[in-house]
Amino acid sequence: MNKVLNIMINTFKPWFAVDTRALGLFRIVFGILCLSDIIRRWDFIDIFYTQASIIQSTLTSSSYKNFTLLNTFTSSWEVHLFFSLGIIFSLMLIFGYKTKLSQIMCAVIIISIHNRAIMLENAADFFMNCMLIWTMFLPLGISFSIDSILKTLRLKKEISIDDLNNRKFGFNKPVTIYSYAYFCMIFQLATIYFFTGLDKTGYDWMNGSAVYKMFQLDTFLTPVGYFLRDYISYPVSKFFTYSTLGIEYIAPIILFFPFYSYIFRFIFIIVYSIFHISIRLAIKVGLFSYVLMCTFILLIDTYFIEKIKSYFLNRYKNNKYILFYDSDCGFCHYSVRIIKRLDVFHRIIFADKTYEGEKPLNVKETLNFSALLYNPETEKIWIKHEVFGKVLVLLPFGFLIGWIFFVPVLSLFFQKIYDLVASNRTDISKFFGLPACDLNIKPIGSIDNNEPNIFKYEKTYSYLKKTVNVLVLSVLLLSSINYSLAANDGVNDLMEDYGFGKNYFRHNQSFKKVSIYPRMIQRWNMFSPTVLSTDKVIIVEATLSNGEIVDPFTGKKPVLDSVEYEILWHDHNQFWRKFFSRVTKKGRKNVLNRFEAWLKRYNNTYFDKNLNGHKIKQVKIWSVSQRNKDINSTSNYRVSKRLLNAKSKNLNKTKSKKVKPK
Repeated sequence: MNKVLNIMINTFKPWFAVDTRALGLFRIVFGILCLSDIIRRWDFIDIFYTQASIIQSTLTSSSYKNFTLLNTFTSSWEVHLFFSLGIIFSLMLIFGYKTKLSQIMCAVIIISIHNRAIMLENAADFFMNCMLIWTMFLPLGISFSIDSILKTLRLKKEISIDDLNNRKFGFNKPVTIYSYAYFCMIFQLATIYFFTGLDKTGYDWMNGSAVYKMFQLDTFLTPVGYFLRDYISYPVSKFFTYSTLGIEYIAPIILFFPFYSYIFRFIFIIVYSIFHISIRLAIKVGLFSYVLMCTFILLIDTYFIEKIKSYFLNRYKNNKYILFYDSDCGFCHYSVRIIKRLDVFHRIIFADKTYEGEKPLNVKETLNFSALLYNPETEKIWIKHEVFGKVLVLLPFGFLIGWIFFVPVLSLFFQKIYDLVASNRTDISKFFGLPACDLNIKPIGSIDNNEPNIFKYEKTYSYLKKTVNVLVLSVLLLSSINYSLAANDGVNDLMEDYGFGKNYFRHNQSFKKVSIYPRMIQRWNMFSPTVLSTDKVIIVEATLSNGEIVDPFTGKKPVLDSVEYEILWHDHNQFWRKFFSRVTKKGRKNVLNRFEAWLKRYNNTYFDKNLNGHKIKQVKIWSVSQRNKDINSTSNYRVSKRLLNAKSKNLNKTKSKKVKPK
């Protein structure tokens, strides 16, 4: 019985096991995405996120509440401050400082921003909300973080050169942890692909023309997509359409396949990264592809991490640098301890004036005023500020900063700073409570330092915390499952086909409230059930104070008879595109009126570069649309336009004009 149980545990262990280094790498990349998401919205704060913005802040009376603090902080300066805090905590998350606090604050701030302007959201926002919640229960700060460095500096104190060169000491050893939250994350990733594929039930996905139709959507195409459009023939479209369906259907199987999971997940990372990079190159999908690929980092197995590490260790094992420093100086010693923890590929050997190996001349004299970095292979020497510059270059990604120390003018400045610090290093050591001299005769700690004794109630607190986490995660997981089954039409369509009747799966109201509150929406209907067959854009026809009529978004004459890629306004991102596609829907009259008022606002500076100092006096807001042809069709298209802000029914007419095929 025990043998069977052990086999079952080992079989399903990959569903819960993750390497702490994968968590650390994910934290860095995910933090960059959080930072990018906030920064890309900065210019839209006064347009979409304040009380005076186009999208009004309202407290809904619906039973389904959305969490956002931006219903409380509504003035421009408050929202700017709120965004600034988001930037600060995103940077803290990237560097792993106060990691758990940073995780929580990033989740609170970014979800608040997303939920303040739901009209602008897309699938990337849904998925980012989900990942902010799921990963909040994962220990992202164990590896590659300031927190881990500070912990080892405090608990594992090197007191000699031998300790510094002992690479098994002074680090938080990477471990594999087992987490229910990690399982939830994999499940979330699997559901996206599965339900996205299941919802694609339209004729174009069945006959293989979906990819062709996608490349006919001028409003979605990138320059690369526009270039490729002419090469998307029917056979090409069929291949990529059916490949897309296959990739989406097979994803859950690969992610949860219990045998040789490290190999299957590695294949998953390669194939699905290529898949999403291809989509992002051709189609405007916001951050969706980036957020998805970011989560792939969590799938990297310990086996491959060790292989990568071994590769770099072998690559650099014969190219070592020797760092000589004044080991009697407490501040110098502390700095070198930090460098050791950053030198993950062991490129640096640490030495002091007692070093007996190969070394340059006059080392002892040099150490009186400078550290010294020596390359035995080339016999090249770096001193003073250049030591720090070269050390940074040797560290992973340090080249991004290290080159600054060698810029001619800046080099003189850094030399002055170095000389100032070096001449006062004794006082600096005393200020920070570090030994000023004779470091080796005053033990700082033992190489076998252990963690502090666990206080009386810590184990009880730990068990209680884990229990609460499991309960919360279970509620969130059940809510996500229920929402996925009820919200994705492909599921109920399939159940109906098998004789279970319409709407077999329905929303549990309690679970729905749980999912909607942080907007962990599980409706994955991108380009489903069919690909859009119509291009639709908003064109603003503005009359300026000098009588000129222009489109303020382009500064050119409005084009109302075409939605061809060549004439569309492409200097925009997800937010205007989403706003334009949704402001035309029923029930958006109030938003449309606020948009018109914002366009004519006297202090509106958004269009200054296009209006040459003139002000907008009157505007007509047109919805211009064009139905795209089906594959192999030779039909002409019609461009229709509709005046959205007409003051009377007589003005709100639909006009059509025949144009040539694309």
